[in-house]
Amino acid sequence: MRFLAFFFAVLFSTSSLLAQEIEAVILPTEVMEEMQVSPDDSIIKGKVWNRWTTDNFVVCSLSNSKAKYLHDNLENVKTWLYQRWGMYDIDFEAECKLICVDDPELFKKLFRLERSVVEIRRDADGKIKETVAFLLLNEPPSETLPMPLTEICLAEFEQEYDIRFGWWVHRGMAVLNSTVPHIRKSIAEQMKTLANDEPTFFSKSLMNTTEDDYNSFSVEKKQMFDRSAMMMCLMLKKEFGTTKFQEVMKGTAVGSNVGAALKSQLGFEDYNKFDRSFKRYMSDLFDDVVANRTPDSYLKIEAQ
Repeated sequence: MRFLAFFFAVLFSTSSLLAQEIEAVILPTEVMEEMQVSPDDSIIKGKVWNRWTTDNFVVCSLSNSKAKYLHDNLENVKTWLYQRWGMYDIDFEAECKLICVDDPELFKKLFRLERSVVEIRRDADGKIKETVAFLLLNEPPSETLPMPLTEICLAEFEQEYDIRFGWWVHRGMAVLNSTVPHIRKSIAEQMKTLANDEPTFFSKSLMNTTEDDYNSFSVEKKQMFDRSAMMMCLMLKKEFGTTKFQEVMKGTAVGSNVGAALKSQLGFEDYNKFDRSFKRYMSDLFDDVVANRTPDSYLKIEAQ
């Protein structure tokens, strides 16, 4: 706990030891290479970007206030995302560019995107060449930054340790790295799905869904997957502990026998027996959340 107290003191400090000074740049190369409009277009011409680099990031942001927050906190948020899950805080191997816009209409015109998107660009051997994150920062950074940054951090971690975690790990951890109100809302929405007996994801379908499968889903189905993955990660982390959660992460990695991992790591004979516990956990958690018996601390991830 002493580490966490120190860490949060650093996280919200107003200085950064890792970032260069912010420079005002009319059209950074990083932006020009990615935008979908001409540099002479009136919507972009003359706009001044805030650009700087840190040990792991190149950042270009139009918003002065968001630029200030990211400049002071970005590297610490990265550390926080790793440490809270009991993972090593690694240095990124590939260049990671964050292009940040706070106006949704401008964001859509520049990049033809309506939400934040992370592109992990790989070579023919699957090695990360570069990462480009298009971030729509139209809400407070605590709501808009952790989820896409989780995707970046996990991809780099996987490359460092030569493993590819199941996609459920990526999506579940991302949601749990968001704000507590967002997590509570996700729990409520998942229980509506179960109460209405709508199709959803349980252990077999959840843990065997690949990233390509996920990308083929509709927006609604992706959201359903994210909610199931979030509750799976929460159950494993809180009820079985960090060590067991990490063992399941490894045991259900891409190419592994997921059913065998659930048996060897958690003692469940098959998917159905595991799902009985999973369904009961979701139902009990929803009841406790509705009755206001679940403290925020239970929905926050800590290294212990």
